[in-house]
Parts: sequence; C-alpha cells; structure tokens
Amino acid sequence: MAVTATGPGRRRGRPPKAEAGDTKGALLRAALALFAEKGYEGTSVRAIARQVGLSESVLYAHFDGKRAIFDAVLAELGPRSAVALLEGLDPDQADADPPAFIRSMAARAMDEWEAPEARQLISLMAQDGLIHDPALTAGVLGAMRSLAELFARWIAAGYLSADLGSPLDLAYALFSPIAQARLLWLHGAAKPEDISAARERATRHAEFFVKAVFPASRCASQGRPNDGTAGKE
Repeated sequence: MAVTATGPGRRRGRPPKAEAGDTKGALLRAALALFAEKGYEGTSVRAIARQVGLSESVLYAHFDGKRAIFDAVLAELGPRSAVALLEGLDPDQADADPPAFIRSMAARAMDEWEAPEARQLISLMAQDGLIHDPALTAGVLGAMRSLAELFARWIAAGYLSADLGSPLDLAYALFSPIAQARLLWLHGAAKPEDISAARERATRHAEFFVKAVFPASRCASQGRPNDGTAGKE
C-alpha cells in the first residue's frame, strides 16, 4: 500500500496514530535504501521524505532529523539485533543443551542478516566509514554482555571449565567470526553464492567452537553438564 502525503480530507502535519507505525516504518525503509545507495552524507531529509511521497513536515513529526533516522535504523538492524537473536531462541534449550543453542543462534543470525534490509545496513556502514560510530560500538558491547551472561551460567552449571577464559572472552570468541561473515559477505549487493558462503562459515565456526569449548560436547548435547566424569565408566 503506497504512503502518500495528502489526499481527500487529509490534513498536513502529524499523521493519525493508526497510521503512525506504518509511516515510520516506511520512512526507515526508504532512508536505509537511500543511505546504502548514496551514503549517509549524500542523502538528504527531503530525499527520504520524497521517497515515500511525504512532506518534510510529516517526516519531522516522527524524527528530529537525519541522525535520528539513522539511529533508529541502527537500533532495529544493528547490534541490537544480536540481542534479539538470543531473545528469540528457546531459553530452555540454553540451559539444557548449550551446544544445540549455539548452533541455533548461528543459524538464526544468518536467517536475520541475509534479509535485504540487514544487508543494506552493512553496505551503509562500510561505505560511509560508520563502522566506528559510537552507537554501533555501544550496541556491540551490549550484545556481547548479553551473550556473556549465558556463558557465565554455563560455567556455573559445569558445562564449561572456568579456566577457558572469562564469560566475555568466550562471547567474543563465539560471535566475532560470525559477525565477520556478515561483514564480508552479507552486503547490499550480495549474490546467492555470497549468502551461501556466509552461512557456511557461520555454521562451520559454530561447530568448531562447540567442539573446542565443550570437550564432552556429546554429553552436553544430551543435557548433562561436563562435571569431569565424561568418558569414565
């Protein structure tokens, strides 16, 4: 359904509440597409508004300016999405079968990040030098802390040895190569073979990590903590 600025009986200015969500979403999608194509600096507020047939005044009813739009795009598709990956998985599996949970997380990451809008974000961050943006850095750190909480639980439950490293070290060791696959292959112009390469690399790393970190992974996969008795009769 097309979004238009005016119509019979329509007043300019702030849209009705029933339409606010759709209008805001349309603006974010339009902004992301333009950012990815023309860069952040090369995209104007007017161009974003025109992309969805709106006046600038309607855009400003939703966002304070271009930076606010960018921040909203980053919040939805950037590092925060890594936290959402964890929230969308089975919490019971996290406690009962950590290796299976890790495999599920890697697969879900690829499912989310191969979507066109998620790939456009990567192109934007790369071409405009925004990879070091403070909002991105803060988001990455927040996502790693959330993942570290899981590793702390697994160590406390006996699934992992405490001398492997801190929970935060383990979080980075697991997730950084998966995120790297996103940066290398899941860009806006990614071809099917690029997407396949990213998924294969993420899957292989998750499997490597499970085998390296859970020495008794077969026991852990059956929901039994690694209490040092694995392999003993």
